[in-house]
Amino acid sequence: LFSDSVKDAKEQGRKKKQGGTPRETYYLQLAHAVFENDEDPETRLLFEQNPQVFIKPVQTRFGILKKKYNEVNKSLKQSGTGITFEDLQKDPEMKTLLDSHLVKFLWWPDLHGWWRTNPAYNTMSSSADPGQDFESNAL
Repeated sequence: LFSDSVKDAKEQGRKKKQGGTPRETYYLQLAHAVFENDEDPETRLLFEQNPQVFIKPVQTRFGILKKKYNEVNKSLKQSGTGITFEDLQKDPEMKTLLDSHLVKFLWWPDLHGWWRTNPAYNTMSSSADPGQDFESNAL
């Protein structure tokens, strides 16, 4: 799920390195964490008998969570980028906007805690520090 930066590799005069582990391995580990102790004995048995079958559904669900997470982020625009959920809740306008989304997507605060600064997951992410006023310096 992670790889070397093309930019860093070029600057250092070397080839880009990518992780040697296929993504499916990570999705299988995630499926293992979710289904190994499932409360439904049939689900646990199905997972024990054929764990590979669970990779694609976990991968699909992961993609759905990422998509929904970024839909909320787009409604926040750059206002929520990199800022913690707790800090966003302090702004009454942001709180109202977030609360309207949380009715339909309760996972957002948890995902934001993990993904808010990771551009691979947060498409609205920025490397700029919050609070900088770039507009006033632009000509």
